[in-house]
Amino acid sequence: MFGNDRSGSRVGISFEHDAAWGPSTASSMLLPIPENKREIPCDDCPHASKCEVDFLECSAFRNWAQSGDFRDSDVGRLIRGAK
Repeated sequence: MFGNDRSGSRVGISFEHDAAWGPSTASSMLLPIPENKREIPCDDCPHASKCEVDFLECSAFRNWAQSGDFRDSDVGRLIRGAK
């Protein structure tokens, strides 16, 4: 709690931070989001419903999530629990 505020609110923290270090610029940062070269590999995969229910992912999905591309031979290969 801060001062006489019994609600446990941390209202004053933002103002103190801004005064000491300036306002945050985190929302103005551009993140390196990969450009998808292909559509998600799960659309045509026979394992898609099982992966969705059991929270699994294959090699093609992992590669697609990281780079936006995958090899056709990786669809349904090396299926394991998603991280």
